[in-house]
Amino acid sequence: MAGEPEEARQRLSSLSGSTRRMLDHVAVIEGGARYALLRHLGRLPEPDMIQDLREAVEAGLLAAVPGQPNTYDFTDESVRAIVLAEIGEQRLPKLRARAEAALRSAEEPRGV
Repeated sequence: MAGEPEEARQRLSSLSGSTRRMLDHVAVIEGGARYALLRHLGRLPEPDMIQDLREAVEAGLLAAVPGQPNTYDFTDESVRAIVLAEIGEQRLPKLRARAEAALRSAEEPRGV
């Protein structure tokens, strides 16, 4: 899809609102987003999260990251760039902060 921003925009515009919100979260997480983190950030029931992932994968926008179980990332960095641009300067820092806090929380050791 590289070099074809209009095609990427068309694919993005055909997605449900819930799937677009999920892609916003994926866009701010470098190196791929784990399923559990996306579900936490999206605050969605599991069937809805699975549907959103399926929709993004079938649209050719997300794919499983090889060697990282239950982790998804954009199939092309140009799609990430479009999503980041559409998030906007006001909302982007809030999404990044929320994702970073969730990542830190997931990495903290649990009580023994």
